[in-house]
Amino acid sequence: MQLILLYLKKFFISKRREWLRFDAIFMYLGIIISVAALTTTFIIFEGYETTLKKTILGFNSHIYFFKPGAYDLDQNDYSLISKFLSSKEEVEIFTPILTGQIITSTPSRVKGSIFKSIDWRNLNQASIYHEAVKQGTWKLEKTEDIVIGKYLSKMLNVNISDTIQVMNTSSAHIGISGISYRSKKLVIVGIFDSGMYEYDSRYIFMNEETARYFETGESNSNLSYNNKNQQVKTYTLIEVKLKDEYIDQAAELAIKWDNELKNDYQISSWMHFNGNLFSLLTLEKWALTIIISFLIIVAGFNVITTTYASIQDKRKELGLLKTIGLTGNKIAAIFMTQICLISTFCIIFGILSGIAIGYLVSYQSIISLKGEVYLLDKIYIHVDFVKMILIFLIAFTITGFAALIPLKQISKMREIDILRYRK
Repeated sequence: MQLILLYLKKFFISKRREWLRFDAIFMYLGIIISVAALTTTFIIFEGYETTLKKTILGFNSHIYFFKPGAYDLDQNDYSLISKFLSSKEEVEIFTPILTGQIITSTPSRVKGSIFKSIDWRNLNQASIYHEAVKQGTWKLEKTEDIVIGKYLSKMLNVNISDTIQVMNTSSAHIGISGISYRSKKLVIVGIFDSGMYEYDSRYIFMNEETARYFETGESNSNLSYNNKNQQVKTYTLIEVKLKDEYIDQAAELAIKWDNELKNDYQISSWMHFNGNLFSLLTLEKWALTIIISFLIIVAGFNVITTTYASIQDKRKELGLLKTIGLTGNKIAAIFMTQICLISTFCIIFGILSGIAIGYLVSYQSIISLKGEVYLLDKIYIHVDFVKMILIFLIAFTITGFAALIPLKQISKMREIDILRYRK
C-alpha cells in the first residue's frame, strides 16, 4: 500500500508532470465531456417528465366519474358516489363540476374554449386553481366573473377587466327570430398560468351558476328536476384527488371501484388519458441515455491508449519493480488505482458540469419551447441523486474495464526483455 501511495505521489507531483501530458489531458476531457453530456440530457428529460406530470396532476384530478353514454350525473348519482368516495381512505377530496365546450369571442377574435366550474371559496381544491392564477384575482365574486388562461388571453388580445362574449353553440335553438344560443358577456378578473400550453390556451374557470347556465340553461344550482318532473343534468362529472401515496395506483383504483359499483359509472384515471405520453417519454429518455452512453465508451478508448502509452513509457521502471519482487498484479494495481482516482475526479467533475449546464439552459431565455408542440413552454431540469449515482457507476464501470485491457500486458512482460529495452 505504501508503494502504491509513493507511486501516486510521484505521478502527481514529479517535475515531469506526467498527468499533464497531451494524451492524458485528452483522456480527461473525453470523460468529462461525455459524462457532462449524459448528465445534462438526463436531467433535462427528467425535468420535462417531472414538470409535465406535476402540471397535469396539479391542474387535473386523478380519477373521474362519468355517467356511461352521456354527461348526466344527477343529484341521486352524486349522493351515491359521494357516499362511496367518503368511505375510501385513498381519497383526499372530490368535487362535482360542470364542464363543456364553448366559443369565446371579442370584436376581432374568435376561439374555441372549454369552461369549467370552480368553487373558488374552497381553498382545498382537486386542482391547483388558486396557485395557478398569476394575474388579477382568483375570486369570482360576481356571476359574470371568469379566470382565463395566459395564452387564451393573448389569442383573444384581452386583459384583466376586459369583457368577452361566451356562447354555447351546442344549445342552438331555432325560433321565430332565428337561431339563438346560450350566450353571455363575462368579465375577466384573473389570468392563470399552469405552465402547460394545452390548458393555458383553452380553459376558462367560472362560477357554478354561470357554468350551469351554459350547460343546462338553468341558473339555480340546486335544481335537479324541471317543472315537468323530468331529470336534468346536475353535474358533468366528479373529480377525485387521491392522497400522494396512491397517485401512481390511480389506474388500479379506477378498475377496482368500477367493479365495486357494478359498472354503473364510467371511471377513468389520469393514466387513462396520459399513460401513452409518459410511456413514450420514459422510452425516449432511456433510449437517448443509452445512445449518449456510447460517448463514454468512446472516452474509454482514450483510457486504453493513454494507459498503454504510460505503460510503454515506464517499461524500465516496471522492470525494476519486477526485479525487486513485485508481481504483475501488484504493478497493475498501482496503475489501476491511479486510473480510478483520475476517473473518479473526471466523472464527478463531469456530473457537476452537466448539472451546471442544465441549470444554465433552464434559466436562459434565448432557447425556448413551443408550447403548442412540446406542451410546456419552458425547459425544466430535475436532479435525482439516485440517477446521478447511476451515471457515476456507468461511467466508472466503462473506464475501469477499458483500463483493464492494456494492464493485462504487464503480467506478460519478462524482466530481462524490459531491462534490455532501449528508447
